[in-house]
Amino acid sequence: MAVAKAQGFPLEPAMPARVAAAELRVHLRVPLELALAKDFGSAEYETLLDLAARTNLTVPDEHELGFREVLNAWLRVARDRESAEALRRLQPVVADVVIARDRGRGPEVYGEVSSISANGRLNFRGGHGLGTSPHRVTRIIRPSEGDYPEQLRQAREYAAAIHSNPHQITQVDEAQLAPWLVGGPATPAAVEALRNALETAEDERAMQQVLEKHPALLGGAVVGNHGTWVRPQVQFGNNYMADFLIAGQTSLGMRWVLVELESPVSRMSNPGNRRATMTLRHAVDQIEDWRRWLSSNLHYARSARANNGLGLPGITAEAPGLIIMAREDADDAAAEIRELTQRRTQIMVRTYDWLMRLNEEPDPIRRSALALGN
Repeated sequence: MAVAKAQGFPLEPAMPARVAAAELRVHLRVPLELALAKDFGSAEYETLLDLAARTNLTVPDEHELGFREVLNAWLRVARDRESAEALRRLQPVVADVVIARDRGRGPEVYGEVSSISANGRLNFRGGHGLGTSPHRVTRIIRPSEGDYPEQLRQAREYAAAIHSNPHQITQVDEAQLAPWLVGGPATPAAVEALRNALETAEDERAMQQVLEKHPALLGGAVVGNHGTWVRPQVQFGNNYMADFLIAGQTSLGMRWVLVELESPVSRMSNPGNRRATMTLRHAVDQIEDWRRWLSSNLHYARSARANNGLGLPGITAEAPGLIIMAREDADDAAAEIRELTQRRTQIMVRTYDWLMRLNEEPDPIRRSALALGN
């Protein structure tokens, strides 16, 4: 008001502050060298009228606005009034769960309220810009309500699913995995144990046992410049258990591989039609089942509450799979099967002979070249 008075420019005392500022910018556009657009369309003004009607806001006629700067100011005032009215109606507090409309992310957005911005925006726990305007909220669930635990779970899973860079984890997250850290390549004794198991094994149980006893045999299967972890027998909910999970930490973050073991005496392809065997198809289905479970339980899987208090930080539902099965056999259409399976499912199929070569290679550079993805 003081600036307007000094300029001899009348402002109504009841004019919203945002609009008053816009009117002053228009008035001073020449001395301040402001490039302000003058034209705007009738469709934009109709949007303002629609918002104004919903918020009981009286706005000037279209020809009185003059500049787009003023139109945009009235639009912001109308949106602020809409948010304020929604806040009065909802009375949200931290820890409430809200369900909102958001066409940008899908028909419904779930969020656990972590704070409320000065402009009324509801910010969600999980960071990364998650939140919504209060007028988009269709339901609010208080901690005292019966279905709050389930709605809270959905909100946290929603936040985990759209995490922009889940592979970047904290030191606290990494500390959860300390019991499974692999210190270096497999020892000669471990390699000999693998060779002996392969000579006598009739099923995958013997291979599971030797790899659990010597996890470094699997650690070399992934690139982990900043650490490698091998976890056996990882439970996914009540129905699934992975034989192993391997995690490699690189400059890009934590990368997980889902591992399914099959018998070394199995085959990848049928002798007659050279198609994938039932054993291989079952192994692929297993990994796909784990991924489906992860897609609905990412927050839980990553959190410290999972797997007896030890979660899987940085894991995603798109984690690549690894099936280790069979021996190399000229009659087995292994190369064709491996290529097809990896292209279709992002699941790599390798033989136990590959695992032996990986661990027998003394040169670390050549050993790295044998690892997955290289």
